[in-house]
Amino acid sequence: MDRRTIIAVVLCLLFLVFYQPLLRMAGLGKYVEPPRRPTPVAVDTTGADSLARAQSAAETTRATGGPAADAPAVIAPLPIAAAAGALEKTSSIETPLYRATFTNRGARLLSVELKHYISAHGVSSVNGKPRRVKPGQAVPPGDRVVLAGGPLFGVDLGSGAGLRPLEGLVYAVAESADATGQVAALTFTARDSSRLAVRQTWRVRPGTYALDLEVQIEGVPVAWRLNDYSLTVRSWPPFTETDRQTDERQVRATTLVGTNLHRDPAGNLLKGPRAYDGNAVWASVQSRYFIGAVAVDQAVGRGTVSHGEQRPLPNEMLKALGPNEKPVTNVAVSSLVVSLPGAEHPVQRFLLYFGPSDFPQLSRLGHELGRSVDLGWNWIRPISELLLHLLVWVHTVVRNYGLAILALATLVKVLLYPLNAASLRSMRAMQKLQPEIERVRAKHKNDSQAINAATMALYKENKVNPAGGCLPILLQMPILMGLYQVLLTAIELRQAPFAGWIDDLSAPDTLFHVSGFPIHLMPVLMAGSGFLQQKLTPMNPQQAPMQYMMNAFMLVLFYNLPSGLVMYWTVMNLLSAWQQWRVLRQDEPAAVVVPAAGGSKKRKK
Repeated sequence: MDRRTIIAVVLCLLFLVFYQPLLRMAGLGKYVEPPRRPTPVAVDTTGADSLARAQSAAETTRATGGPAADAPAVIAPLPIAAAAGALEKTSSIETPLYRATFTNRGARLLSVELKHYISAHGVSSVNGKPRRVKPGQAVPPGDRVVLAGGPLFGVDLGSGAGLRPLEGLVYAVAESADATGQVAALTFTARDSSRLAVRQTWRVRPGTYALDLEVQIEGVPVAWRLNDYSLTVRSWPPFTETDRQTDERQVRATTLVGTNLHRDPAGNLLKGPRAYDGNAVWASVQSRYFIGAVAVDQAVGRGTVSHGEQRPLPNEMLKALGPNEKPVTNVAVSSLVVSLPGAEHPVQRFLLYFGPSDFPQLSRLGHELGRSVDLGWNWIRPISELLLHLLVWVHTVVRNYGLAILALATLVKVLLYPLNAASLRSMRAMQKLQPEIERVRAKHKNDSQAINAATMALYKENKVNPAGGCLPILLQMPILMGLYQVLLTAIELRQAPFAGWIDDLSAPDTLFHVSGFPIHLMPVLMAGSGFLQQKLTPMNPQQAPMQYMMNAFMLVLFYNLPSGLVMYWTVMNLLSAWQQWRVLRQDEPAAVVVPAAGGSKKRKK
């Protein structure tokens, strides 16, 4: 396999990895998306026959045994009345990690304020640059990340087209305190004249961002024809990161049904809902670095339903918009649909999580919540997880994630040195044979079988494996792809400074703007390191233009990616260039053995 074939294989692999993001960046994302389900059409429910239509839709849900997403969205009012003169009030649960705020109207979770995560658009930030807080210290109010989905979470009867919201129902609230006097549990209770009773009990899990939720539903009238209910999470405006455009593109609904993981971007959900029937494990909404999820502890999950919404931005967020940005945001809404409890076991239990997309924390909670962190394809995930743990361990030693990336890149390069050296020597040997291969092709230009036979004989006599340059590259691709995914998604790099102008490894390293266009230095340095590597790589001069085009392609591809990822790629290029110089310097010139007629051998310098 010659140098040209190796380049073609690498280009094909890069195309397979990056073609969908490039199409989306070019506005052609619709060509890579599967067909959409039709969007539910809202039906007027103010008429006298609205309840009958709602019951008919609920019958459809019962008959299919799963959440209905294709039928018209009929929302009928429940025969539950709020107590006359009942006032809405808020309650909160506060721990050293977060502050969760609830309302008694609908027993909704309104917001979760994370005490150890800084918003890039807080009251103390300047042009999207957050204030700095020493590690381990709480962030001052006003600068914290606040997840507020309007509401963030709620429980409603029914599902899909048969959904019956409980948002207008006013609950009675009871607080339970722990030994220190802090609220450790909240209980919301509502009863109706039809004997319907709904109770939600929220309990703190100390030391985590998780909450335990118990739901008790009794006395649902048979006439309502309901056999399930929905636990719904909503995403929040993507105003927590310096790179807001990347954060907004990452807003999505992620669900686990059976063993199948589904990721649906909010922009795609605006075109139509997505319903997945089966043994639902959890449903979630995510931004780039934060997640809100609800998982089944003791209940029967029947499926998930996700859809998208567009909502106007709050006034305090409008000032951060650019001149051409719309004052609306895409919202992902994801519902976990579970069966109504039976009379013998009316209490069902769930786990709620609103916090960072931290792989170790999520994995410790069980329910396969660690899979919500996008660490690549299933066959790459074990490698990505190992590299993530290694990156965190190196950081505990060097105390700087920029230095940890440099150390990890160097370690990976050292481990891959034998493969890279073998690949370089093979390419060097192929380069030396190239003149003889050209003579063979010229001599037997009309006889392909003779060309192949003579070429293979040339390889055999010179002990050159034509695949020797390609196989080492293919063997190390999973490691490089896993490390790429780790550096792209790891929350550990969020707002992590390195040195000089690089003050956030999770965002591009913007030096300044020219007519609104950001100037990033690291991608330019990366392109220069790639050019140096190419100059030291054995290649046919006729292939040089293709290499330069590849370098320009990488510059465009990496220009708006996080500086930590670009720095990693730059270091890998420099180490590869040094390795190539070292291997080629040690490479002793050897004579080329040319098979001659009659079985004799002839050597050429």
